[in-house]
Order: sequence, then C-alpha cells, then structure tokens
Amino acid sequence: MDISEKALETIIENALIADGMKTKSAVQPFFDRAGLAKFGGSPGGFRKRRPEDYDRAYCLDVAVVLEFIYATQPKEWDKLKKQHGDETKDRFLRRLASEIQNRGTVDVLRNGLKANGCTFRLAYFRPASGLNEESQKLYEANLFTAIRQLKYSEKNEKSLDMSLFLNGLPIITAELKNHFTGQNVQDGIRQYRFDRDPKEPLFVFGRCLALRLRPQLKSTFSDICLSESFFCR
Repeated sequence: MDISEKALETIIENALIADGMKTKSAVQPFFDRAGLAKFGGSPGGFRKRRPEDYDRAYCLDVAVVLEFIYATQPKEWDKLKKQHGDETKDRFLRRLASEIQNRGTVDVLRNGLKANGCTFRLAYFRPASGLNEESQKLYEANLFTAIRQLKYSEKNEKSLDMSLFLNGLPIITAELKNHFTGQNVQDGIRQYRFDRDPKEPLFVFGRCLALRLRPQLKSTFSDICLSESFFCR
C-alpha cells in the first residue's frame, strides 16, 4: 500500500473529480462554447487543472474565470467589451485581482464586482427553492477545480501540495502531512508559519483558507480527516 503524500494527493484528486462527473446535464446549455471542452465536459463539480494554468501575477486560473463569465453572463461581458475592445480581458482581470486584494475573496464571491457600469457575479449560491429554473442552472454552473503542486510565487518555484478553486478564484490551499512517514499536523502548521512568505499574494489574509490534511488510508475524500482550518496571514 502506497502511503506517500503523492498517493494521498491522488486519492483526494480522484475523489473530487469523480464527484464532478455526477454533474446534472441540465446545466450544459450554459456551457455550449467550445472552449470549455478542455475542462473535462459539462460544468459543475471539480475538474483537474495543471499547475501552469495558474497565473501567478493575477493569483487566478484566468481561463476558468473567463469561461465562467462568458458562459453565465455574456450580455454583461459584451457590454464591457464595447467599451474596451481588445483590452477587455486585461482590464477585467486587473480589476478582479484588485478587488480581491482590497476586499478579500469571500466578499467578491458574495457580492461580485462592478466595472464601468457592468456588474459581474463570480459565484452563484443555492437558490431558496427549485422553482426558478434559471437560478438553479446558474447555481449548478459553478465550476470547482483542483491543482496539485501549484507554484504560487513569481520569485521562486516553491509549490503547494493542493489548491482548490471556485470559478478560477483560489479558495483553499492544502499541505498534506502523513503520520505514517513521521509527519503530523504540527509539521503543516510550521510549514505555513515559517516556510510560506506572508507577503506572497496567495497568502495574504482573506485570500483563501488553508487546510492541513491527515490521511486515514481510505479511498474516498469523505474518509480523509480535515483537521483545523484558518485564514492565511
């Protein structure tokens, strides 16, 4: 039995992606653009992304952010594009990165952002009832992604064991520690405290949660113990 950290990463990733494949087909009409094929089919649930998909300058998975906006809010995007033309993507991403830095990820996900008279949602929350089909489809269109060994810094090549994103915004980082190889949660705490530069944009307070995970040698994500969580500082 493989008890390495790499094996634990694989267990978590496979469990998340397997859940994502259960997505209801009803949301497919929102994602009929050819670009989403590279994310693994219908939206919703988790999709596997590569470390190089992460933009270290913006602290975003840019392709996922844009595809989510294109698919769920095309009218607002077209309105913004009429103002900025070829510069629309860069202006939008700079504004989004700035708003996250100033307000925090949770606030941006909850309240969206405004840009030049356009209002964009970065996430859709569960509707109060299932009576509104449009609201339900938008909720199901949220796209979660997972990246293993994410290289987060523009200064060096240090990496995180696993990072989870919602519609291209990082929400969780995780360092996996395996007590079968002599490591425990305290090692994860020390790693975040002493080996992670708090000035790195990804680790600024309010950017995302950090989870320290311990394996229980089970085969599904629900069997893995999530021990403690805190906001990165």
